Amino acid sequence: MLTIENTGSKWIAGLSNGETLVEGKDKVAHIKGEDSPWWKLQKYIKDNKLTIHSFGIWVGDKHFNLPSIKPKFEGEVPLSYNCFRKVVSDVFTGENDTLKESYICAEAIYKDYKVQVWVDEKDTNKSWVNLINK
Repeated sequence: MLTIENTGSKWIAGLSNGETLVEGKDKVAHIKGEDSPWWKLQKYIKDNKLTIHSFGIWVGDKHFNLPSIKPKFEGEVPLSYNCFRKVVSDVFTGENDTLKESYICAEAIYKDYKVQVWVDEKDTNKSWVNLINK
């Protein structure tokens, strides 16, 4: 069985109604058999006609923030946000059923490009920023 280590990395979303939702807690809790916290967030903002005003990844006291609707350094305002994980494992070799690599990625989406922040979930001292043209 493939095991995923819990590193404590979570996305955090500041919403247009003033709420702050944290992956795996309260309205976006991870409950077996239900939608993922990300899809719960998407449904909640759609059903309540909300938008995400700020978004990032938090690991304990480390914060990896994307530009918000009020960018700290006067940058462009994102149109939307996305979040996902990427994993690498040797499940087919039978040697080890644990993850070899695990990353969480938060994206700020703009008209012509995306800005990504990647955090290594096995060593949260490692992070990368990526710019992708559409």
